[in-house]
Amino acid sequence: MIDADQLEAHLKRAKRLDPFYLVAGTDELLKLESCDLIRRTAREAGFEDREVLEMSGNADWSQLTDAAASIGMFSPLKLLEVRLPGGRPGTKGAEVIQRFLERPMEGVVTVFSMPAPDWQGKKSAWWTALTKACTYVSCDTPERSQLPRWLARRLAKQNQELDAEGLEYLADLVEGNLLAAAQEVAKLGLLYPEGRLDRAAIENAVANCSRFETETLLEAIDMGDPERASRVVDALEAQNEALPFLLAFLTAHLRQLIKFRTGLDKGMSSVPGVFATPAMRRAAKRLSVRKLANALIVCAEIDRLAKGLPVPTRDDNPWIELKSVAIFLAR
Repeated sequence: MIDADQLEAHLKRAKRLDPFYLVAGTDELLKLESCDLIRRTAREAGFEDREVLEMSGNADWSQLTDAAASIGMFSPLKLLEVRLPGGRPGTKGAEVIQRFLERPMEGVVTVFSMPAPDWQGKKSAWWTALTKACTYVSCDTPERSQLPRWLARRLAKQNQELDAEGLEYLADLVEGNLLAAAQEVAKLGLLYPEGRLDRAAIENAVANCSRFETETLLEAIDMGDPERASRVVDALEAQNEALPFLLAFLTAHLRQLIKFRTGLDKGMSSVPGVFATPAMRRAAKRLSVRKLANALIVCAEIDRLAKGLPVPTRDDNPWIELKSVAIFLAR
């Protein structure tokens, strides 16, 4: 497996294209760019014939074998792109994929692109076959801690650089929106000459384009990062997110944490019905059942505020109260 940022170097080192590529992950920008790069490399290598198949669990998967066997009249080399936007090939598709991977066809390069499957999907035979037979390009969105390094690599491609402080500042501005991050880096390449940039250049050129999702807030809480949790709430408020919707997700998450922490207190390493991510495990070890239960009570009061109902012990602004409970949980 290689990261999307490593694909270009991998293709340059390779003497020839591999028969199978798998481009999968959570980030649409990285998947798009990776497929574009493979497509461009294939075209330069003489793969003038190209066919795209949009597949699903209900599709006619015989098309896959037929498309690979059908070489164009004017080119002996073919690039076959198999897009699986739903991430699941279905029973028939799974069987066809496994058989297809067993026999690479001369002159045919096949690129499978799809979202990363869930933990159950990753245990399936078809996914295992794909990851073993293909050059697997992982296209997951960088976590906040990885974002400065990602931005630095992006800037380096246009012969620009930022110091650590500037990279952290830029990461804060674009966190949660990798497409916007790429656009802002490209803008810096247009506005400033090659070389070292400073924070002032960032402040002048880059709009605050963070697009936080509810999951980002939950992650900040689980990881024990109160500053980030506060910043995420501010961004969500600025985006006019529906507060009842956010509270529904937050309270559901807190109930899962209570279940898992209760299990831990009983000596259980796993709890039926709770899929605990590493961040959730970290939060459950840090937060007591009592603290989580108190937070649930506060969330119920915030919900009343959001609906215009008075809560004498709380501030009239429900967003202030949401920020308080987020910081309370992240500490």
